[in-house]
Amino acid sequence: MCPAISMNVVGSDLWNAHGYSAMSVTFRVFNSLHTHGNVVKTSAFLVRLDRMIVKMLNDIYTGAATVPPGTPMPSPERIAGAISMMRNLHGAIERICASIDAAGLADHIMVSAPASSLRAHADDILDLAESLELMMNPDIDSIFDKALEEHRRGESFDLQDIYK
Repeated sequence: MCPAISMNVVGSDLWNAHGYSAMSVTFRVFNSLHTHGNVVKTSAFLVRLDRMIVKMLNDIYTGAATVPPGTPMPSPERIAGAISMMRNLHGAIERICASIDAAGLADHIMVSAPASSLRAHADDILDLAESLELMMNPDIDSIFDKALEEHRRGESFDLQDIYK
């Protein structure tokens, strides 16, 4: 689940550099998988990519918690570019994991741990992209207000009641 983040965290040049660096490493992983490179090289690339993704996510979370007042919001185009980059990164990681499974390396001792970690971080990246898309929707406040009003009128249902 994605925490509430400030839109001015994404879209900076440094943040984009982290994201595109991670994309570069994903292509190196693909290359090592497609050329049947050795498992040690593939594992090293996976660990490197995982560390880059963790750093990028930590930068986003700490940046969202420590936004100085008066920081200008990035343009909608920069936010849209960041969302696109996050979706591309998520897709690339998913393709890497599928390639690892297809190559029969999913249970290899050196590959399984970083691949599993990458899968989890790919979901976090997708959550961030979807959260940013939702935050860019100008009608979001009215949607939540409408849902809250329906809840107050008793027009909502508990999930336990639905799945009985």
